[in-house]
Amino acid sequence: MILEAFSAYLQKQEHRERAPERHLYDWLARILLLPPAPDDMVSRVIHAEIEMIDCNGYRGFEGKSATGHQLLKSLVGYCRSYDHWQFSRWIHELRASDFSR
Repeated sequence: MILEAFSAYLQKQEHRERAPERHLYDWLARILLLPPAPDDMVSRVIHAEIEMIDCNGYRGFEGKSATGHQLLKSLVGYCRSYDHWQFSRWIHELRASDFSR
């Protein structure tokens, strides 16, 4: 459910040059800065499992429990697979003539 919500958010983003992890951090911050909506299960779970921390002046995220750590690990893994998928799609669109001078 949470991966599906993040996937929908990631697909709507216009900034393709940004790393998916950057979009993840923005998405998590946007959810955590607002109080959890009572009817939005994704925001309630994220508030229950993940917290925003200060890492030497930078925003970071940490799981509140073992399941929160696993959720963050899964979200980062999804970002990496999405990034690999985008790169693979770009590679398959290239032709040999793209590399000639």
